Amino acid sequence: MLKYNVIGILLFLAATTFGQTNLTLQEAIDLGIQNNKEFKLKALEIAAAEARINELKATGLPQVTGGVNYQYYLAVPQQPIEDFVGPTVFEILKGTQLLDADFPVPEPEVFEFSFFQPHNLTANLNANWLIFDGSYLVGLEAARLYREVAAHSTEVSKQTIKNNITKAYLNVLLTDINANTLQTSIKNLEKIRAETQAIYTEGFVEQLDVERLDLSLMNLRNESEKLNNVTEIAKNVLKLQIGVPVEDDITLTEDIEALVNTLKLETVDLDEALAIENNPEYQQILYGQQLQELNAKRFRKSKLPTVSAFLGASESLQRQNLFDSNEAGWLPSASVGLNVNVPIYDGKMRKSQEQQSLIEVEKIKVQEEQFKEAKLLEVANAKMQFKNAQQSLTTAESMLALTNKIYDKTLIKYKEGVGSSLEVNQAESDVSTAQSNYINAIYTLINAKTDLDIALGK
Repeated sequence: MLKYNVIGILLFLAATTFGQTNLTLQEAIDLGIQNNKEFKLKALEIAAAEARINELKATGLPQVTGGVNYQYYLAVPQQPIEDFVGPTVFEILKGTQLLDADFPVPEPEVFEFSFFQPHNLTANLNANWLIFDGSYLVGLEAARLYREVAAHSTEVSKQTIKNNITKAYLNVLLTDINANTLQTSIKNLEKIRAETQAIYTEGFVEQLDVERLDLSLMNLRNESEKLNNVTEIAKNVLKLQIGVPVEDDITLTEDIEALVNTLKLETVDLDEALAIENNPEYQQILYGQQLQELNAKRFRKSKLPTVSAFLGASESLQRQNLFDSNEAGWLPSASVGLNVNVPIYDGKMRKSQEQQSLIEVEKIKVQEEQFKEAKLLEVANAKMQFKNAQQSLTTAESMLALTNKIYDKTLIKYKEGVGSSLEVNQAESDVSTAQSNYINAIYTLINAKTDLDIALGK
């Protein structure tokens, strides 16, 4: 798939190098998906979900940290210590041969003593490992599900993009056909006007006949100018949808008649049942339900004890002179242990949180039923609209054929001098109206088929 996308992009770049881009409908859709900013955001959401999964996995793996700490005391901390040994010895010796019984015992002296050295250097290594945590396991499960949700949401975005581009593409085709049809009508009327002018010069028709044709030509040319502007607007809308700069020129290569013939030949089963499970929006609802169920499960698991192990090792160095090897060396220490945390009472907070999640699950189930009912109605309406569009196109084709036949006969009568320019103008107007109705019927049919496919989840 990546290979085909790359090839498509290279072909597009090659075409734009020469200032012209030829696009089929599928190429326009592929280009729109490639350039769509929302789709790029969805791709980033998938990447973020993958990173989140890796982050959660890392939480359950051993966490190892190490460090080195050096500290120099500008003033070494001192601690006052009372000399209780000297007075005690004097009291013991009083009344002996060494001291008289009335020997005055001196008061205890207080002096300063320090347990610290100026230079202190410590190196440590610590490891922690989460052995069991119920909410951690549920979190991993939820993270994997979120990745699926993010990936699936890109498919929903793709469908929206396809729908918008398809309708914009068809709109350009149909306005272009309208413009070409109007140009053909103008050329035909110009030819009739020239012939009428020649007949008027010979004195066989009135000047009023020529003026009527001039008025019709003015109206057609005005409509043609407005339609050209509408075509450019439609093209700009399509460029916006597919991410092409407005100043670039694009040519649509799809054949609208071929699309219509395909629809005519294609067997559309109007009795086809709705496969709701294939609908991307319905799947999003189910994902939301699963996420809420996992959330409730996480709160239940949080009532279980959590167990973790730790290991620590360190060595410290305390010296008067840091680089004097004659002083005391490194003093090692190490410890290992187990932490067990047991939730005892939380004021029913976790129970309330679990209940909230379960209520959300029930709400989503109600939304699921509402969505099913709405989709069934949407499918029924889409089938009816498609059926009506087929009938409208058949009617429009018949009316176009009939108005063309009437126009040809009216033109023959006018050239033979048994018809008026007013009849020609009316016949020309009827043909233009029939052509416009025919083109609108084509657009309605293709849109109806697109909407039916979307409703059926295709």
